[in-house]
Amino acid sequence: MNILYPNSGCRNLPGTREDDDDDADDYENMAPSYKALPPKPGIQAETPPLSRKPLKTTGIALEVPPFQPSQVNQAVVEELKMLTIQQMAWQANVTGMAGLAGLKKDIDRVRADTNQSLMELRGLVDCARVTCPEGWLPFEGKCYYFSPNTKSWDEARKFCQENYSHLVIISSIDEQNFVVKAHGSPRVHWLGLSDREHEGDWKWLDGSPVTLSFWEPEEPNNLNDEDCVSMTKQGTWNDLSCNKATYWICERKCSC
Repeated sequence: MNILYPNSGCRNLPGTREDDDDDADDYENMAPSYKALPPKPGIQAETPPLSRKPLKTTGIALEVPPFQPSQVNQAVVEELKMLTIQQMAWQANVTGMAGLAGLKKDIDRVRADTNQSLMELRGLVDCARVTCPEGWLPFEGKCYYFSPNTKSWDEARKFCQENYSHLVIISSIDEQNFVVKAHGSPRVHWLGLSDREHEGDWKWLDGSPVTLSFWEPEEPNNLNDEDCVSMTKQGTWNDLSCNKATYWICERKCSC
């Protein structure tokens, strides 16, 4: 039996074992390396190291400025210094018997001033509310009565005394203005002023001299022995005969 394809004579024919071996070698050369293959799912790929370049540094001469507190901090420091000085001065003043005595004196003075102010305020408030009798007008801790009829100076004085008051004594410009506006009528009113004891020596009923006056021009003139003073409808003062009958004004303190 004849052999058609003997191995000895067909080494270079395609499909022989030698070709297979060469092809296998070529496949191995063409296949990518293990590291070049994509990673399997779930496995983190290796990160190649980054190339390190030398850093170029430039020398800069930095000079740290000296510490300077802000203006606000300086103001606070100065304020603290001032408070400290004041505290030391206060401690020096109140240290010892002399300092305590001076402090007690200041406290007593403040207490007295406060009590006086409270009394004056109470008088103003209370008198404006309830303490002036019916028909009397309040003003700065006092009550004023403007008569509806006329009497002589002595009779008017007696009426005021019977009602725990006296003929009005003008002691301030405010009181003068109040009386002028309050009567508001063309009437003449007796005041508590006369020179009966010594001619020309005008004194109020409480014995005090005249320090504030609102005389009518060319008055007082003592015409026909005029020794008692009245207030005209314009608010000026005039001397009249004490026997003349005219209206009058009584004044009393508020009974608080």
